[in-house]
Amino acid sequence: MNAQKGFTLIELMIVVAIIGILAAIAIPAYSDYITRSQVSEAVNLGGGLKNPLQEYGDDKSAWPTAIVAPGTTPAATEIVGALTGKYSAVTPTVAGTYPAGTITVTMNQGKASGKKLTYTTANGGSLWACGNTTVGAGTDTVTGAGTDIDNKYLPNACK
Repeated sequence: MNAQKGFTLIELMIVVAIIGILAAIAIPAYSDYITRSQVSEAVNLGGGLKNPLQEYGDDKSAWPTAIVAPGTTPAATEIVGALTGKYSAVTPTVAGTYPAGTITVTMNQGKASGKKLTYTTANGGSLWACGNTTVGAGTDTVTGAGTDIDNKYLPNACK
C-alpha cells in the first residue's frame, strides 16, 4: 500500500480560506488601532499645554498671545510649548477671551487627517474638557465642543 504524502487540494483551500477570514477581521481592527495611537499624540500635545496655560492665566488674567516652539525665546506675552508631533499640530494661539479658552490640535496624517481635537476651559484652566466631554459640577462645569474626530478613535476621557 502507498501511504499518502502531503496535503490534498481541499485541505490547502480550507487553510487559505481560514487565513483570508482572519485577515478580513484583523486588517480593519489594526488600522483602527493605528489611528487611535495617532490620535493619542494629539491628546498628549494638547494636554501638555493645560498647566502652562493655567499658570499664565492665573498670573496675568489673560491668555498668552502665542505658544512658541521649544528652543524659541518667548516674548513677555508668549509661552513655550510643544506644537508639533509626527501626526498632529497645535494651533499656536488660545481661542477665546480669558477665562474661557480653547486649544485646538489638528491631525495631519492617517485616517483622522484634517480632523480636530479640542481642549476647552471656561474657568481659566482649572478644568479642561477634552473632546466633546463635560467635566466638573455646578458653576465649575466645562463642556467641550469642536472636536470632529470619530469617537471610536478618542480615548475614553475625551468621548
